[in-house]
Amino acid sequence: MKTRAKRPASKSHSALQSALDAARERWQAAKKSAKEAKQAAKGARRQFKEARKALKRAKREAVALARRLQSSVARTARSKKKATRTKVVAKPAARAQPKRRATAKRPARTKPPVVELPSTIPPENISPAPQETTAA
Repeated sequence: MKTRAKRPASKSHSALQSALDAARERWQAAKKSAKEAKQAAKGARRQFKEARKALKRAKREAVALARRLQSSVARTARSKKKATRTKVVAKPAARAQPKRRATAKRPARTKPPVVELPSTIPPENISPAPQETTAA
């Protein structure tokens, strides 16, 4: 016949109670720290979501500002182009006038002085041009 294993001697009731209390305190502390960790994780998630929303809002605002600037630049370019177009239209009317010669800007040429050669015919033989007489 087999003999049964002997049971360990039972501890006193107060020793068991103190072990139970210690275990309960450790469990309560772990539960409390888990709850705090969960709340901290919740807070971190909330901050992350808010930061992501703020980033998206900033991006939208930057794109809107860039679009506004681009349209402003395009509007200015169109108005300048329109202004040059009106000037170009005005120029052909001015060109309708006769062109002035470019030679007017040059200094006038000096002609060599006319040198009279002494005549070989005596002055008496030269007849003056016939004068016209008018009958009145």
